[in-house]
Amino acid sequence: MKKIVIIAGDHSGDIYGGRLAQALKTKYPGVEIYSFAGENLAKHSTQVIDLMAHSVMGLVEVISSLKRITAIFNQTVAEINKIKPDLVIPIDFPDFNLRLIKKLNKQYPVFYYVSPQVWAWREARVKQIRQYTDRMIVLFRFEEEFYQKHAIAALYFGHPLLDTLQNSKPKAKNIITFMPGSRKAEIKRHLPLMLAVKNMLEKKLSGYQFRVIRPHNIAPEFYASFNAGMEIVERENKYLEESRFVICCSGTATLELAILGIPYLIVYKTNQLTWAIAKLLVKVKFAGIVNILSGKKVVEEFLQNDATAENIAQYTYNILTNTQDYSALKEELNKTRALLLPYGHTASLAQYIGKFLGL
Repeated sequence: MKKIVIIAGDHSGDIYGGRLAQALKTKYPGVEIYSFAGENLAKHSTQVIDLMAHSVMGLVEVISSLKRITAIFNQTVAEINKIKPDLVIPIDFPDFNLRLIKKLNKQYPVFYYVSPQVWAWREARVKQIRQYTDRMIVLFRFEEEFYQKHAIAALYFGHPLLDTLQNSKPKAKNIITFMPGSRKAEIKRHLPLMLAVKNMLEKKLSGYQFRVIRPHNIAPEFYASFNAGMEIVERENKYLEESRFVICCSGTATLELAILGIPYLIVYKTNQLTWAIAKLLVKVKFAGIVNILSGKKVVEEFLQNDATAENIAQYTYNILTNTQDYSALKEELNKTRALLLPYGHTASLAQYIGKFLGL
């Protein structure tokens, strides 16, 4: 009986891991999967620790939570050593997972799933990846080329979002959707800003509704203190597809919107110290993956000090009242799908893992 451990500490990693675990269990019913992640992976595995409940981001936030993070890390290592897996699959979450694979120190084969953005900043981590990882499973073609240049075995099967969104046909209504993030710290930072944007747009745009997308891992009660004054809906594709325009926190959701061809802008704010350090270290020109893939600014980015209610509301108003600009943005977004081919990512990865384990 082969045993696989999967570790994911953020929402997108939990989703990718859940789909992979489901594919593995379907194709290889006898495999045992243990997860250190959230509810998506828990549906198709034996959950050992809910890492999603302990996830934090940002330098200051990590420092303030260091004692708790260290305890969870040590517990994770101990539980993995009890399981003695035939394969360990860490998904993204690099500050935790890169430290984890170093601690495990090649006791078990490691397939690192979803590359840390070492091509954007902290490239020195490549040495650690080369030393402690057997395969790097990447989501973008340029990442495969990047790792091959660094003598690291990298595999590209296309992007998993293509398969989940390929049959979607958005039918937009006059709805502006806010996606403030998948972590409480992100939501606390972005939602008040987005509410200010809403108040400005209500005065300038007639006939529009507004809604907030709530990720599955955040309880509805969390939003009560924000007095949003608009519909708060759980994250489902149908709600995205109804959107005329989305104001979105930087992250995986921006790629989903691009694949669906839904115009959006990116907003991101963090602690000033974290931002100052990131500005010194980051080597890429853009925050949004669509802009990075395209090599140009396709989607407008409002980051840190530029992320003001006035800036965001004015851009949103302009794009929604200029048919030509709106159509041009949709056309650019529709080119994204071709950059993410082929289809069948999760099935191909599951088959590769099965072959590796001799299943």
